[in-house]
Amino acid sequence: MTRYSNTRLTQFENCPYAYDLKYNKKIETPYNTIEAFMGSRVHETLEKLYTDLQNDRMDSLEELLAYYDDRWFQEFDPETIINNSKYSDDEQMEIGEQCIIHYYERMKPFDQISIAGLETDDELQLPDGNTYSVRIDKFGFKDGVFYVCDYKTSSWMKSQYEADNDRQLQMYALWVKRRYGLTKKVKMVWHMLKFDEDVESERSLPILEACEQQVVREIAEIESCKEWKPRQSNLCGWCTYRHMCPCFVKEPEDDDVGYGDC
Repeated sequence: MTRYSNTRLTQFENCPYAYDLKYNKKIETPYNTIEAFMGSRVHETLEKLYTDLQNDRMDSLEELLAYYDDRWFQEFDPETIINNSKYSDDEQMEIGEQCIIHYYERMKPFDQISIAGLETDDELQLPDGNTYSVRIDKFGFKDGVFYVCDYKTSSWMKSQYEADNDRQLQMYALWVKRRYGLTKKVKMVWHMLKFDEDVESERSLPILEACEQQVVREIAEIESCKEWKPRQSNLCGWCTYRHMCPCFVKEPEDDDVGYGDC
């Protein structure tokens, strides 16, 4: 049986060819997008914040920013970073700093919930025998309510509709209910760090189970797939497998990335 995740399913939806390279052929690539790199450094920093709090130590904002900067320069390799955004690498670094500042100043003293898990590494058993990865950024509870929290460093504000229909949050909420009780109240929270706002959602058990059924159907589609064809879209400019894709063997000479038929 296979352990699936939201990232894995999204990869198949975006491009079966890239999915085949990553998950079937197990081809690793050194490349990373600047957006994903920045997001990882922010996640690390906020994980440090709550880990230290669990050890009765509150980091100052200055300490967290210093940690973020150190991690950035330790991990940054310009040869492996894909930057196809309107922001330079330095500007992306500053955006991450602002995300941390916004969160710190709004959430201090960080007692909104009792933390039960950080960057969890668990799985939800699916009806088809496969499992679904449960990696929650911040998981906790307060007054009988469980909170599934996801940090977002994206440059666009997520809508309430997106939160209400987000597959990842719903699958995580289902994991909470099956582990702690089907009648438990679970709130799903997106911390939109760049905008210093939260988007919250709460879904009924039947809706969560319907989401699971859709995941199982998509897994069946993946496991029956015979042709892993490239699927071009606006996401191609950020694909870490672009250098291997038959659609881009010969790069265009101008800024036109050649979207269309392969």
